[in-house]
Amino acid sequence: MGGGVSYHERTAYRRGGLGGGFLDWNIRPEIFKTYQGLPTVALPKPEDLQRSSRPFFQVLFDPVLSVPDRLDFETLSRMLTLTYGITAQSGRGADAFFFRSVPSAGALYPCELYVAVQGIVGLEDGLYHYDLARYRLVRLRSGRFLGSKARWAAAFFVTTLFFRSSWKYRDRAYRYCLLDAGHLVENALLVLHSEGIKACVWDCFHDGELNSFLGVDPQREACVAVIAFSDEGSTKETETTGSVSGEFCLLEKSHAWDMVQPEACRLSVSDKVPSAILEAHRATESTKALGKVREGEAHEAVTPQGDQGKVRKIPRPNVVPEGLSFVESVWRRRSHRNYVPAHVSAQIWQTLWHSLHLDKALCEAVEIFIACGEAEDLPAGLYAWKASSQEAREILSGDFRRASAHACLDQEWLRHALFHVAYGVDWQKVFGIYGPRGYRSTLLDAGRLGQRLYLASTALGMGCCGIGAYYDDELRTVFRLGSGWDVVYLTASGPVKKLRS
Repeated sequence: MGGGVSYHERTAYRRGGLGGGFLDWNIRPEIFKTYQGLPTVALPKPEDLQRSSRPFFQVLFDPVLSVPDRLDFETLSRMLTLTYGITAQSGRGADAFFFRSVPSAGALYPCELYVAVQGIVGLEDGLYHYDLARYRLVRLRSGRFLGSKARWAAAFFVTTLFFRSSWKYRDRAYRYCLLDAGHLVENALLVLHSEGIKACVWDCFHDGELNSFLGVDPQREACVAVIAFSDEGSTKETETTGSVSGEFCLLEKSHAWDMVQPEACRLSVSDKVPSAILEAHRATESTKALGKVREGEAHEAVTPQGDQGKVRKIPRPNVVPEGLSFVESVWRRRSHRNYVPAHVSAQIWQTLWHSLHLDKALCEAVEIFIACGEAEDLPAGLYAWKASSQEAREILSGDFRRASAHACLDQEWLRHALFHVAYGVDWQKVFGIYGPRGYRSTLLDAGRLGQRLYLASTALGMGCCGIGAYYDDELRTVFRLGSGWDVVYLTASGPVKKLRS
């Protein structure tokens, strides 16, 4: 069916088959990318990070309120800080750990963020790397590069440095690189939305052209998503926040770009990326649909067992909990494992479930399945959830959280989380409609949904944690997924003992 599925099958975890292994701390990758001797621009410290004190769920659910007359350098600085900034630090020196505004598998943070700007007040047109450790931009190229019918003011380029994740997770790391990139993409879209800015996201582009433009070594680092936004509210291409059809193209499509300090992509004295990852990335370049299935003709998600006839309408609550502000939710977001049993009102869990919806998905193939304990007006059970139609279909009644935790490498703490949200996909549908590139799209969208659950949980005073390591076949069985389906990500959410600020 495609290189992505072959890769996914080869990197599946199976009980008794993980084997041993250790981390070689002598080749631990650098956590920040550094360019030497290039022009830099110090970012202005946002005087008021909370300029937009809108409640989180107003940002999440309500339409864009207004579009700024003109983007300026200070606004861009604030957006970069919220999108991928350092939110806290623990420890010092070699033991220092830097929390960021998005989660990452194993806290390895494989993603880098670049920005191309044109016409932003106070900043020279060009391509920059966001050096979050030193709170500055590093200029890689000067000029205007964004071509479109829309008047783009800037574009974010999300890349992944494969070795940051493969150092620990080896061949399976490509999954985590894409999920982490999805976290970052959705966070950027929400930050832009909070500023009243409309944006579009692409995961389709010419890989070689864009990697060349960014000046990276494609054997170590590659672009996986682009987010472009305008300082105008009237352009047709930016009518809504979300994905767009077609490929993202630069203004100078055929330009031969020079590499920019490719050695900056080296993170360790020995940073060889597993061939399985590079092969999977190359195999998922094509956007050509295989045509084996038409939309609506994919495999049934759930295997035929249990009472699948109970479909329940769950509209979004008329009064959504105000919760934290958007900025506070981003800043306080953490991964939590100290879950506790506690009463949850219908208003809370229904708001949480409705947060699991993408306005414009990259790949309309990710389905949401939830294993949950009891909450107000919610019996424990397995559910298929569609926020777009406000429908929850009961697959089976009963508490499946212990079984889910068992499938997730026997992580006992996980069974106490109220909700286990699994993101499932039918590979026949993905490749039949979207082609091999659909593999990337699928995992990016799963990461995007995970980021929404992280932030919504935080805004509601609950905890959240992403799970990418599990016994694939066992977890698929727990959620009663049929042949040809896989769970590509799981996020747990629920009340926790104590939230750290």
